[in-house]
Parts: sequence; structure tokens; C-alpha cells
Amino acid sequence: MQKFVYLTLALIIALSSACITIVQPGANTPGNTAIGGNKPAAFIDRISPSSLNWGESVSFSGHGTAASGSITAYRWRSSIDGDLSSMANFDTTQLSPGKHIILFSVQDSSGNWSQETQGTVNLITEAVPGTGDTADTGDTGDTGSGAPAPTPPVINSFNAAPAGIIAGSTSTLSWDVGNAVAVTIDNGVGSVGLTGTRVVSPLVDTTYTLTAANTAYFGQATTKVTVTGLVVARPDMIIEDIWKSGDKIYYRIRNQGTAASPVTWSDVTVDGVVKAQDAVAALAAGAFTTRYFAGYSYVCSGISDVIVVTADTTHVAMESNEGNNSMTKTFSCLVLGPVMPPLVALKPDLTITQISYLPAPISKISYTVKNIGSLNTGPFDVNLYVGGGLRDTSHVGGGLVAGSQATFTFPIYHHVCVIGSHTTVSVVADTGGAVTEVVADTGGAVTESDETNNSRTEFWGCPPMP
Repeated sequence: MQKFVYLTLALIIALSSACITIVQPGANTPGNTAIGGNKPAAFIDRISPSSLNWGESVSFSGHGTAASGSITAYRWRSSIDGDLSSMANFDTTQLSPGKHIILFSVQDSSGNWSQETQGTVNLITEAVPGTGDTADTGDTGDTGSGAPAPTPPVINSFNAAPAGIIAGSTSTLSWDVGNAVAVTIDNGVGSVGLTGTRVVSPLVDTTYTLTAANTAYFGQATTKVTVTGLVVARPDMIIEDIWKSGDKIYYRIRNQGTAASPVTWSDVTVDGVVKAQDAVAALAAGAFTTRYFAGYSYVCSGISDVIVVTADTTHVAMESNEGNNSMTKTFSCLVLGPVMPPLVALKPDLTITQISYLPAPISKISYTVKNIGSLNTGPFDVNLYVGGGLRDTSHVGGGLVAGSQATFTFPIYHHVCVIGSHTTVSVVADTGGAVTEVVADTGGAVTESDETNNSRTEFWGCPPMP
């Protein structure tokens, strides 16, 4: 019975190289989105256990959130085995041995797929003890069927050359394996032949694990590629301001990244509905431009309208931060009495301008808060949300002078993640998902000229950039 189980599972490993990416008819490719809407967000709730023996059961659970509509489809896939499931929650014992990068995405009712979020699970294998037929007492090494006793796979070599690279350059994996029916390499390489080479370009230090299997045994070998020079020049598109003039909506867009952006598209959404798009010419690093949605005539409706302008909605720019492309403003529609010149509100106005990670051994989060209003503030609190929960509070007892800014560190919370796991820490305000959000004046102690611009949210990788 043991032999039959091992043979069956070895065939599963061999067939895993033939997995096909499945996309539902009429749906967008996972990781992309239709032009007519914002992407949903995917969150991995549980991969448990994260390390286990091959053949044991592992449990997966995730969920998604949609800017509008609902979540209608799910997709789980593995860097080794390909597609795993189209359910939000499932258990499996069929994963191949090795370290899997697990990718999870969701689709909303408009057909838009989210970016994939990542997790890892490692399946450990050991040689099967005893190769003879235990029911056949006194045999001398045969399998009980007249066939020779199986022997373990032989990994003659597994190397990376060069073993150290600069970020953006490549290293070549090479291997030579004997007496195996299936060979896999983790970290996105997948199923390979008994001998071969593969060019890789990791962005961080990466250990590659080769797993060789036959009908009775498994063997593993590792090789490491060390990466230096982790800073990669990329664009980073942000919206700095939104305003209206006549029936046109204007906005200022800046590339605050370290590399030029290509031609991008911006969307304007009014009360959750995309109204118009605007093509933005390529911007050099640090450059900005003022644009307006030429083909759209804006008419205010009801009491007020919520206006959202989003940069790079088609995701053609490979940005250093994909989570800061939007700005939201509320335009008031009511005009009571004769039109009067606008009044200058003499009030403070708090905004968060930066969130930073202080690396180990400090492992804390700091922030910069600015009073962009016209009056000084009194004392106020700043809250930190990580993973959807309130983690720490910083009290600014002295307040801020009008026009000034200051940087503070949250006193208690230590931010820790699994180095090299490439797990996305998603930051989504008020969804209960994986949130890293800083909100100024959370107790409402300061009466401000604008109460809608107190927060800043960012998407962090692991490790976060200082």
C-alpha cells in the first residue's frame, strides 16, 4: 500500500508542470483590471501550517474587498504546482514538496481582478525508511515483487553562478540529477528536467531549493543567490490636488519616483462612477503637470459630490508604490443666498505627509505630521493601524504651529515581518483588512478647516523600505 501511495504522489509531482492558468470566460486576466473601475483588493487570512511534512494537509483562507459591487471569484496558485483552487477557503494534501510561493487574487462583480497578494508554505520531505517488503520475512533486499529495491535520487550538483549579483542583474542556476522521475525548483522556477540551467534575477537574497523524487524517495539540495544594491529606480505617480473651474475638473499629478514614467491614464470618479479619462504625457522623475478632463462637463448634484482622481489606472507604470495613486475631495453643491466671495477659514489643518520604517533593532514606525492651516493647533492624538487593528497611539502634547511640521515615532508598537517572504502588507482604510494607516487628530480635539485629509495609507512589502 505504501508503494502505491508514493507512486501516485510522484506522478502528481510530475504532472504539476502541465498546470494551465484558468481565466473565467469574459473575465479580465488576474492581476489586471478593466478601464471602467478601481481594482478590488485581496487578503490572505490564513495559510496553516506554514511548514509541514509532505503529504500532510494545509489549510488556506482568504477574502477580498471591492470599491463597488461585490467579490464574485477567487484564485489561488502556487509557484510550483500552478492553479490550486477557485474557492475562498480550502484544504489540500496534494502540494508538491518544496517551498511554495502562494499567490491569491479576487475578482469583483465588474470583472476587475485584484493584484495578487503573497504567502509561503514549505513542504518538508525525508527518505522513506526501509526499502524491503516487510511482509516477506527473510528476503534479501528484493521488493517482494521480484523487482530490485528502489534507491534514492542522486543530486550530483546544484549551483548558482554567480552566487552574488547586483539587483537587476542575473544569475544562472544549473543542476544535474539522476534516478528521479520529477524535479522541481521553488521560488517561481517550477518543474524542470533532470539536467539543465535557468536564468534568475531575484531582487533580494534568495535560497533556491531543488527537490528530486522517484517512486519511493525524495532528496533536496539548496543554493543561494545574494543580492546587493536593493534600490531600483522606478516612477511613483501621485495626485497632489483637485479643484474645479467652471464645468471642468482640474488636477495636479506628480512623478515623485526616481525614474521617468511612460504615458499614463488618469480617471475621475464622481460618487463612485467613472466619468472621464485623461492621457498624461511621460513625466521625468520629480516632474509634475496640471491637467483637466477635457471631454467631461461637471455639474454638481444634490448636496455634495465625492470626487476621486486616480493616476495610472491602466497600470502601465511599474511604480515603487502602487497604493498612493488616488486623491479624494468633496465638492459642495449648495449655494445659499447671493454668491459671496470665498471666506478664508482661520483654522488649523493637519495632514500626514510621510510614514517611515525604522529598521531593526528599532523596528518601529515613525510619521511626519504637518499643520497646513492658518492657526496653531492644541494637543492631539495620532493612531497607527496595522493589519486592520489599532496598534499604537502617539500624543502630540505641544501641538503644531501653523505651517510647521514634526516627525514622531510611535512609542510601543514594533513592526516585524518574515524577511524574504515577499508578503504584501496591504493598507486599506476602514475595511478591516491588512491596514497600515496613520490618522491625525483621531479624537477630533482640533477644529480644522478640512476634516477629510487627516490620513495617509501605504502598501508595504516585507521587509519595508526605511
